[in-house]
Amino acid sequence: MKDNVKKLFGIDFVINKIEIKGLPVYITANRTFFKLSYLDNEFVLVKISPDEKFGVVAYEKQLIKISSIVNMPVALEFDNISKTQRDSLINRNIPFISDSGQLYLPFLGVMLTDKFVHRNNELQISKMMPITQALFLYLLYKKNVKPIMKKEAADDLGVTRTSITRASEQLETLNLISQEKSGKEYYMILKGSGIQMYEKAKSFMINPIQKKIDVLNNNSYNDLPLSGESALANCTMLNVPMISSRAVYKGDIDMNIISQVDIRWESESDIISLELWKYNPVLFAKNGIVDPISLALCYDENVDERIEDSIEEYLEEYKW
Repeated sequence: MKDNVKKLFGIDFVINKIEIKGLPVYITANRTFFKLSYLDNEFVLVKISPDEKFGVVAYEKQLIKISSIVNMPVALEFDNISKTQRDSLINRNIPFISDSGQLYLPFLGVMLTDKFVHRNNELQISKMMPITQALFLYLLYKKNVKPIMKKEAADDLGVTRTSITRASEQLETLNLISQEKSGKEYYMILKGSGIQMYEKAKSFMINPIQKKIDVLNNNSYNDLPLSGESALANCTMLNVPMISSRAVYKGDIDMNIISQVDIRWESESDIISLELWKYNPVLFAKNGIVDPISLALCYDENVDERIEDSIEEYLEEYKW
């Protein structure tokens, strides 16, 4: 990093790795913090993992929290960013530097270029398959550090051993699990635990929602777990939405007998937003609410700030 900073600034900063106390886990997980000093100039640089999901709204709020603790400017360091990402950071006035030669530090200096380093497609790892994500969540929520037998996972998830084998191979390729054989049985070991493991994996994870449909609330969906804002309203201070959202595995719904309605012609209190999921939400639901990781993945980086805050609260307060 020192060579990169010198190249961008043209001066030698004193760089010290630091730890910042008082920050929540979702800000510190898989990140490294440095203090850079030169004469009367000093600031904190936060090294962002290349596996981390890019989100300017989250970055903006996180930098405010960090800056309030360290009482100095804070910037982000990226291995590489796209033009769209660069422009989004600048529009939010978020200080950053990147290995691609981009520098935006309003408190010190700016150097921008239209040359961007594009990743080799051969090095990109594909997103998780639905069964892979289900297996990852199964292992994560097990809260059990001992190896899990593939046969046990297949039985609990209600899938074939062949499906589990394909999913476990993908998780191993993503460096999220290790595998071992003992006798005739194969075992899986998750390489971490809790929210830190989610932070490591989330750039490979998918939105679980296949499709959303609006149906009449005839009380036949009351056993399905709450999702969306309805879920957040039950575990945070978010207001209860007029239209309730519930999640169901797409394979458990017969679309031939479902009567969809047009929200424009019905009272909101008579409607349920039904989310058809790519894996069974019941597997990881707790107290009638979908799990926090799957719920977080239902929203993109442009989510409303009140929703983003509620998701972070749900993740922070979940009993990992």
